Amino acid sequence: MRFGDILRLCRQNLWRRKSRTILTVLGVIVGCCSIVLMISLGQGINEQNEKMLKSMGDLSIVTVYTNGSYGSGMMMGSGASSSSASSDVKLNDESVESFRALAGVSGVTPVMNYNYNSSARTGAGGRYLYDYVQIMGIDMSQFDQMGFKLKDGALPMREGEVLAGEWLAYDFMDTLKNGEMRETSRGDGCLWNDDTAQCDPEDDPYFKPIGTQLTLTTGANYQGDPYTQNLYGTGSGGGSAGGAGESQNVSVDMRIAGVTVSDYNKGFATSDGIVMDLKSLKELIAKVDPSAAKQRTANYDQVLVKAQDMASVPEVESQIKALGYETSSYEDMRKSLEEQSRAIQLILGGIGAVSLLVAAIGIANTMVMSVTERTREIGIMKALGCYVRDIRVMFLTEAGAIGFLGGLIGCIISAMLSLGINMAGMTYMGGGMASSSGGDGSGSSSDGSIWTMLWQATVGGEDVTRYSVIPWWLYAFAILFATLIGLLFGFGPANKAVKIPALDAIKNSE
Repeated sequence: MRFGDILRLCRQNLWRRKSRTILTVLGVIVGCCSIVLMISLGQGINEQNEKMLKSMGDLSIVTVYTNGSYGSGMMMGSGASSSSASSDVKLNDESVESFRALAGVSGVTPVMNYNYNSSARTGAGGRYLYDYVQIMGIDMSQFDQMGFKLKDGALPMREGEVLAGEWLAYDFMDTLKNGEMRETSRGDGCLWNDDTAQCDPEDDPYFKPIGTQLTLTTGANYQGDPYTQNLYGTGSGGGSAGGAGESQNVSVDMRIAGVTVSDYNKGFATSDGIVMDLKSLKELIAKVDPSAAKQRTANYDQVLVKAQDMASVPEVESQIKALGYETSSYEDMRKSLEEQSRAIQLILGGIGAVSLLVAAIGIANTMVMSVTERTREIGIMKALGCYVRDIRVMFLTEAGAIGFLGGLIGCIISAMLSLGINMAGMTYMGGGMASSSGGDGSGSSSDGSIWTMLWQATVGGEDVTRYSVIPWWLYAFAILFATLIGLLFGFGPANKAVKIPALDAIKNSE
């Protein structure tokens, strides 16, 4: 018997009992939809976790510090992994060179935080003020290797040039307008107004950072700018001009050469502070506090070590720990989130698999009934010389066809349901680019926004939150799995069919 004949008989036999076939296929559809949607929800959680980790910054960064020095000026999360270190190790230039020689390391930079109060002024007559500005020193020659990025401008090339954090310009207040500050969403895409229930446009900063001259005022005993002290009623400030044990305030002119992309994993200053070359920061400390400069600049607060990729982070941390230092990274947090996501997907997939198992039992029941009803037909086929293997293939093809059709239709329905879940989430819970670009946030103000939301709900994006994610391999897996389930549960009835003696089957009156 040719395979084309088997397919024709398969179609005729399935269509002979339309109601039973449709109900069996419907059971497979429900089971396929259950398993695909359940796994898609787990995939959605996994995608959200990945975006959350990416928002924290560069995950390939390992922070190295000595016992008791961790936390000074860095923004690491509570889920970061850490290790104990001996109390006698130092972070100095020799340590930096030893880290650069480790396998799997692509970049190393010392980090020195300026631990004295400082104020920055700019504008005509120093009109704009940022008090208690964070200053961080790094090795500018390692800027690119460490994964730092410039949003605008260029790296400092001349004396007095520095880099500004991405949102530094918004931290300045207008001293002529009672300390008024400009508002920004800081990259969230929307300044939400509770009164109007709409997104307001962002304010422009008081000045464009690139090329702006800053006057930094600081000192070993500097307590802050007098304007801020008077504005908030915290007493007289500005430090002391002299006296026993006190130092003079120092004023330093700086020029902003570039603006860094915010990355809290590399330091708070990349967002709201000033990043300067390590050598320049050491010179500033020497001016401010000559007595402590030698001790302060000999050892570093922390050292950032960048692994070649995320997979190299555990090995790099292990090598650094062996040298006696403490380390911190997001590796443990990442692994924990991956394990949680995997467990959720297994649980949800198991729930969906139960539905598919019920559908498989329905396939077996349908095929058993089909064999029972067609016993006389099987006997006639054998008497006419039909091969036993052809009879087995015919029944297996019918069972596989039920699984294949159910899986295919189930995947189509699953895709539509997934799209609906994402559209509803973007409309009522936010998370779509269309909802954050203005308007009422519903994404339904025009045909263009509707099509944009449909595209976002299907393929996702950097600023898009999808709650249900169905990768292409899940469709292929669902169809293949449903087909295999049909073949597996149809194998028993098919074997029963080929074992029926031809004469007994012909005598059967049913």
